Amino acid sequence: MSQSNLSSRYRLGYLKELCLLTSLLLLFVMGLLNKANAYADKSNPLGSFKSLIGEWSIKDFSLSKEGKWQPAGGADWNFYPILNGAAIQDDWISPAMDKPAPKSGRQLGTNIRIFNQKTNEWQMAWIANTGQKVETFKAIELDGKIVMLGKYQGNDTRITFFDITESTFSWTMEVSSKSGSDEKVQPSWKVVYKIEASKKRKGS
Repeated sequence: MSQSNLSSRYRLGYLKELCLLTSLLLLFVMGLLNKANAYADKSNPLGSFKSLIGEWSIKDFSLSKEGKWQPAGGADWNFYPILNGAAIQDDWISPAMDKPAPKSGRQLGTNIRIFNQKTNEWQMAWIANTGQKVETFKAIELDGKIVMLGKYQGNDTRITFFDITESTFSWTMEVSSKSGSDEKVQPSWKVVYKIEASKKRKGS
């Protein structure tokens, strides 16, 4: 079998797995939205996420236990509108499809994000083939940034999209070092993972 045929088979396999993840996540999100009575702002339902629609090449870095930044393998990250333009979905494939897959296979994940006009915030849900549950976040847009808050892998987490342009954006994940239940104590955030994204040229 030729290399091109093998590549096509692998891509088809990943697309099928992403479709399954999407179906499971849509069922969860629709239940969440029905419960919250959420509805999109018809004048601009995608907000700042509209600038992210397209296919992106990702350079990512994780913070080691020694406090040093190290490359994390890269990814493809693709954003597109769904539900007749009322929401946005994005698919994560790591490492990118133009790189060999590790023996353990690629990480595949998908987000669905929709704006709840009643609460004036984004509601989001993430599912991946490496996890066993749906991770949920809420987010606001502030000064050109998208700031997400929620729990990821059991940790209080803040994720920020910033420096968003037509061809690039930056992204950070922070975890909170806050201890105890005293609400008066402000959390201390530490960046543990970061991304630099570049939009792919058409045909690339």
